[in-house]
Amino acid sequence: MEKRFKYLHLLLDHVDGAFGAFYTTMLADEKLSIFFESDAQIIRLIEKQKEYFAASLTMSVAKIKSTYIKLGELHYRLNIPYIDFIKGTDILQEHFLIDSQKYTNSIEIMSDIFGYFKIMKAFTAKGYLNGMIAEDKKDIESFFEQATRGGETYMPRNIIFEKIEWLQTLLICIEKDEELDPQKAALLLDNPAKEISFLPREKQVFFLDLEKRIYLNTENLFYFLKKGDYVEILPLYTSLLNIYKLTLMMSNAITIEYASRIIEEMKLDSLTRLYRKDMFEELLRKEIAFANRDSDYGFCITYIDLDDFKHINDSFGHYSGDKVIEHLGQVIRENIRASDIGFRIGGDEFAVIFKQADLEDARHICERIHGKFASYEFTFTPDIKFRVGLSMGIIRYTLHDTNNIPEILERVDNKLYEAKNSGKNRIAI
Repeated sequence: MEKRFKYLHLLLDHVDGAFGAFYTTMLADEKLSIFFESDAQIIRLIEKQKEYFAASLTMSVAKIKSTYIKLGELHYRLNIPYIDFIKGTDILQEHFLIDSQKYTNSIEIMSDIFGYFKIMKAFTAKGYLNGMIAEDKKDIESFFEQATRGGETYMPRNIIFEKIEWLQTLLICIEKDEELDPQKAALLLDNPAKEISFLPREKQVFFLDLEKRIYLNTENLFYFLKKGDYVEILPLYTSLLNIYKLTLMMSNAITIEYASRIIEEMKLDSLTRLYRKDMFEELLRKEIAFANRDSDYGFCITYIDLDDFKHINDSFGHYSGDKVIEHLGQVIRENIRASDIGFRIGGDEFAVIFKQADLEDARHICERIHGKFASYEFTFTPDIKFRVGLSMGIIRYTLHDTNNIPEILERVDNKLYEAKNSGKNRIAI
């Protein structure tokens, strides 16, 4: 028997209201309204999407998946960014979650809503992925033709051909949801120094870093492919292909600076747009090096932790939890100085490095972050709203402090726990 959602049909009565809210919000965004030629086109599109959406509520799970793959392929052809699609689905999901509270079995309905929208996002992402792979196949053919014709490159031509073949194999595996042969994957890092030994030292370091990032991204991509998590796969694939293409386009037309900018984009957490944990210690080492060279230079570190975050997930669902994390990322980005660096270092754990700052500078910025976030009211339903507290700990580093990173992080961690143990929702210095 085909697997189906048991309660989604109850949402049919609320489709008109949900799509009304959806288009009111989306069309208020000038960046999105350019996709539509006229009000008449918008009305037709609304009716068509409502019709398809309503029909999908009673489909089998397998049919829902195939339907959203096609929708993703269509959106990709129309050049609608996936992030904007996600914004739209979040509006719809939030509307239906509010409507679900009108039923006595709201918990069961909410569970179906979360499951349905998870499939919607994942398999629309799969559709986008299909569109990207089709275009990337054409690019690879172009690379092959250029390599065959000749021209100036950093790498020997036989190595470029091997890389093109590796990339072709990768795309076939992703397209067919197959695992990449471990031996094929290992070829990527087989004696890479030999390929670029003729380059200047700084270029060797740069391209070795590229190879390592490609290998790591490939491992992560196939981990999520095995789970069928296309929402995670999409940004990994985009980053991987951007970086891999650069290794093929090794001519003077592509500068090291341009390549570095693309790599920088890989280092951001997709939900908060802050740097990821793997960058935290790397940038911390650089700050320590600055401080150790200059007796007048000092910097501060703060750890930020959401208070009782598990309770939020348990009470309001992971969708609400993601909204809390996303909003904190936004508050941090908007309130730190241009020279400061924000990080998401765990599920609900954040950090900021305040460059060339004393404790008073850091305290002032942290108080602004704390005040704006802690006073923000999150909406679960029209009748249920909630706020979330922050605990923050701050330390300062100067030349005379230890440069042992674990000891430094233990100091700031102790300050965070001081804030937690003294009642939470406060800052400890």
